[in-house]
Amino acid sequence: MLNRFKKQYCQRSGLCLLAASAVLIIFFQSACFSKKASIDLAPTSTTRVAFFPLNVSENKADFRWTAMAAPILMGKASSQAREFEIIPLWESMPVAIQAAGQNRNLTPETVESASTWLTAKWAAFGELTSTQNGVTMMIDFIPGKANLIPFRYLKSGKIDWIESGVQEAFEQFRRYLMIPQPEIDQSKKQEMLSLRSLAEVLDREYGWFVVADPGKAQETVTALMKTDERLARFLFSPTLYPILAPK
Repeated sequence: MLNRFKKQYCQRSGLCLLAASAVLIIFFQSACFSKKASIDLAPTSTTRVAFFPLNVSENKADFRWTAMAAPILMGKASSQAREFEIIPLWESMPVAIQAAGQNRNLTPETVESASTWLTAKWAAFGELTSTQNGVTMMIDFIPGKANLIPFRYLKSGKIDWIESGVQEAFEQFRRYLMIPQPEIDQSKKQEMLSLRSLAEVLDREYGWFVVADPGKAQETVTALMKTDERLARFLFSPTLYPILAPK
């Protein structure tokens, strides 16, 4: 009788241990699954991108402002691209000036070197050529590493088409990197010529074609903060304009 009781007790104890083990296995599997799920849902790292002025003919004084209008449009086009970390223009311009030299002409090689200095994975620059019927715009997205392939956008149109062209170039570049496209707010588009004043202010601020006179664009910065704060912070340095300092 005693032996039978011991046998039953051992059997029941074994079953209890087995059940307890099963519960522990399920618990740890659930914990691992939850941990894995949290890792999968973590946001991916952003890609650093630098924007540089476009190459234009220095001999055509009335057309030179378009060189500095390009970074403005690139900054506006990338405003909804959360996958990118856009390097502020006030950080990239000193490097661009050094890379372009006195003739203010950038090449894929000098842009690649500049992007390495800025620790940018991609850098955008290009060329704007005046034609009889409008302009031809080429934008090259140059990778900071040799194992990546550059992307080029090339198209012609009227001068007021340039903003749409920059937006289209950026959208195609996103598709090239297989990044989902956001909904574009078409209401914020404006005529290219309306950017001339701001582009000329940037030229004086950084000295692309004219002699640099930084820190004198207070009125422009204050006005831009009211209409497009993000663009103001992209274009101008908070060191020179305290209104841009982080809140």
